[in-house]
Amino acid sequence: MNNFLHRTGLIVAASIPLFILPARISEGQWKDPVNLIGSEVVIFMMSLACWYAINMIQQRYRRWPGLLLSILCCCVLSNVFYFTFNPIFKDFPFRTAQNPIGIKILMLSSRGVLMSVIIIPAAYFLKRDRDARNHRKENERLAIEKVKIENRLLDQAVIERTQALQQTLSTLEVSQEILEHQLYIQSRLVASITHDIRGPFKFLIIISEEICRLAQNKEYEQIGSYTIELNKSLETMYGFVDNILEFTKLPVHQKLDASEQINLAQIVKDKVKLFEGIISTNGNQVHLDIDPIIVVTSNPHFLGIIIHNLLDNSNKNAVNSVIKIAATVDQAAALLTIENNGSMAQDIVEWVNLKSNHTYPPVGTAETQGIGLILVKEITSLLDIKLFMESSNNITKVTLAIQLA
Repeated sequence: MNNFLHRTGLIVAASIPLFILPARISEGQWKDPVNLIGSEVVIFMMSLACWYAINMIQQRYRRWPGLLLSILCCCVLSNVFYFTFNPIFKDFPFRTAQNPIGIKILMLSSRGVLMSVIIIPAAYFLKRDRDARNHRKENERLAIEKVKIENRLLDQAVIERTQALQQTLSTLEVSQEILEHQLYIQSRLVASITHDIRGPFKFLIIISEEICRLAQNKEYEQIGSYTIELNKSLETMYGFVDNILEFTKLPVHQKLDASEQINLAQIVKDKVKLFEGIISTNGNQVHLDIDPIIVVTSNPHFLGIIIHNLLDNSNKNAVNSVIKIAATVDQAAALLTIENNGSMAQDIVEWVNLKSNHTYPPVGTAETQGIGLILVKEITSLLDIKLFMESSNNITKVTLAIQLA
């Protein structure tokens, strides 16, 4: 914009001496070309000075104050340039020098007024054009800034939406994984019911038929022993069914009851008593080595399911042997171990020792081992109980780390 101001000023300042040049030549001033050219240069310099002065005044003052100051400035500069350069170059009109000083100033001021009539409109229109240009540039800058802000807001909105979408997808993936795992567990649960319950049910049918036969033959002395076995089998069956039914509720409720303080020795004794009939049928014995003062914090019902299934698994894999159940205290946890004779497949041992419970057991585990180990692994994860299995030299040992009270 400064270059435009300078160019316009040169044009306006050059037009004024050129405008009065024909009149000066017609008066015979061409006879002294040096004086004519010199005075024309002085007028050009005076016009250029008036141009810059008027533009500076218009930038600071508006309306009438600016107009009056601009006219006054042109009058002052006309007198200054005349009295400065007239001794060197005779300026137009020549008769000015013959008048008193007051008349000279008035005549020179009138010339300044005439100059202002030319320069002020040009400066005004230039200023108006400059303001219009600046206004357009400011509007363009604001528009560009607005677009930048909108782009930033749009980018931020896209980022937030993307993050929200990614979070939703992650949540859906986790939910899908959990649902698939629960579906798998439910399907394994249904498949294992036949394996875990068919045998005891056949045994119950045989006992009930035998009791019916003895009653028909009036052999009442033998009915008592069969009735006791029938009662023990029914209790065992009740434990199996209750465990399975309670576990099927977990995927629906997705929460456990509040933890309680549990006497570890007592809960183990209760589960061993439930298995007395089946354990004796396999010729096994249970050896307990648990300090009765050990108290743990957990969910009593689901901790009982864990012990129930581990004891059942040990009894299934051992014949005519001793099942050892012991407990020791290590820092803030009670270590409950269940040991029996017999070996476990290495792939099953590795699966049990995996930290994540959202892993599928080896093919055939539910069919060969029943649902017991799957229940144990699922519930220990829900109760935050550490589970570890080792099997070597025909001995299998399972360790549970339960939080102390």
